Amino acid sequence: VDQETEETNDVNDVVSLSSNTSLLPLTTIPSASTTIPCSSVSSTISSSSTSILKRKQSSIASFLPRKMTPDRKKCVDNALLNMIVTDFQPFKIVEDTGFKQFVNLLNPNYCLPTRQAISKTLIPLEYQKCIAKVEDLITNEADNVCLTTDCWTSRCNESYIAVTAHFVNKDFILKSVLLECSEFSERHTAVNLSDEIRSIITKWKLEAKVVLVVSDNASNIKNAIHKLHLKHLGCFAHTINLVVEESLKCESDLINKVKTIVTHFRKSTIAHKILEKNQINSGINEPRKLIQAVSTRWNSVYYMLERIVSLEKPVRASLGLLENPPSSLTTIEWTIVKELCIVLKPFESATKVVSGENYMTASMILPIVNGLLEVCHKMKSKTFDPRIHEVIKNLLSAMANKNSWGNIYHSKTLAKCTFLDPRFKNLLFPSNSNLSENTKNEIVDDVTNIIKKIKSNNIEDSSHSVEHQHSVTTEADEFSIWGTLNVHTSQSRPTNTSRSRAILEVQNYLDDVLVPRSKDPLE
Repeated sequence: VDQETEETNDVNDVVSLSSNTSLLPLTTIPSASTTIPCSSVSSTISSSSTSILKRKQSSIASFLPRKMTPDRKKCVDNALLNMIVTDFQPFKIVEDTGFKQFVNLLNPNYCLPTRQAISKTLIPLEYQKCIAKVEDLITNEADNVCLTTDCWTSRCNESYIAVTAHFVNKDFILKSVLLECSEFSERHTAVNLSDEIRSIITKWKLEAKVVLVVSDNASNIKNAIHKLHLKHLGCFAHTINLVVEESLKCESDLINKVKTIVTHFRKSTIAHKILEKNQINSGINEPRKLIQAVSTRWNSVYYMLERIVSLEKPVRASLGLLENPPSSLTTIEWTIVKELCIVLKPFESATKVVSGENYMTASMILPIVNGLLEVCHKMKSKTFDPRIHEVIKNLLSAMANKNSWGNIYHSKTLAKCTFLDPRFKNLLFPSNSNLSENTKNEIVDDVTNIIKKIKSNNIEDSSHSVEHQHSVTTEADEFSIWGTLNVHTSQSRPTNTSRSRAILEVQNYLDDVLVPRSKDPLE
């Protein structure tokens, strides 16, 4: 009786097995220490044994880690590869003691792949899968593509070339895929570059799809693209950088002086600690480092000047505490540096806008050019230092004389892009009515060709339909009251031409309300 009662006490729920059996709460089950007649206990147990479902005791095997299945291991391996690729982790991370301990704590049954297995088996396998996905994407979604290409040299003095394809799919979603990023050990001549780009285009079967290639303004890459008989467009961000560099030549001594100060604080541990302490004393909770200008990085001069201006008081105080400090800026030079930041700020903003990766930028070039010219003319009327006015004059001169900048307004591609952007349309062409009208006519011609193509396809489909209708016509239809009307209906054609429809479409587009500049024009 005591054994039966103890087992019953472990039951958490009381389940009714029939409509005639009443629920027996746990509080009514007698404990082992209660003294009751045997007959009563016997009757209680017998009546409740049929109505109580005992909980099955867990086996010890359920508390042991289960062996990892091949599918689960493959899933974890893929997650490991994704971590290595996404975070640029070295393959040897799988050999690090701390990482092994961490993985073992998560799942002792998971066996990490070796570094050799990752580099020679898993990564090449995933690479082939990625290649197949990109090929399928380009084949099925890319009707026309724009290529961007660039060459650079790594810190290990190794030369690389990269080519990326950009296109808008049928759902009006902008896509970008990296086609190639490989070492390029040949001399960077126009012939060698054109051969490399041609091989990449052929590899991805893009011979009939490339409509434009964007690169920097170096003569070798421009000539290489022309050798391929492809339309070329210079990188506008690179053009802005060239204009700014040329305009700042008159202040090269001041900029070099600032570079010397920055270099001293970045290389000297003592100077760095003093600057950090002075920042804290000035109320800066998170001390910042000075930024050094690098010739190959866009806007780096602006970022250097902006940072040293924001830390003017700590920098001045720190220079006064150093034993052999570099030459400090004079009061006039500090003023000039501050005003240079004001002048260079619009160019930094323009560079950031046209360097975007997740939105289209070609349609924004003409608006940005107009904006920069307008801002520079406004700055001419401000009371800046005469040296700053010289910089502004140089900027306007560089924008007027630079071949790549001056040809922007002659680019039909850029004009069409801006015209077809619902945020701008023909809003930017009031000062050049000829450019606006010419661009509109070219777009009307393009729309006309599209309509003609659609019409030709529809006529082919309708001709097949008419032939089918005549084949099923019976003698009884000859006396139908709708016979003549059906003949005229089948033979009628729209009286308006394809061009008139195109003109109407373009005009309706222009009459529509402009989309806010913050919106995506593809939505």
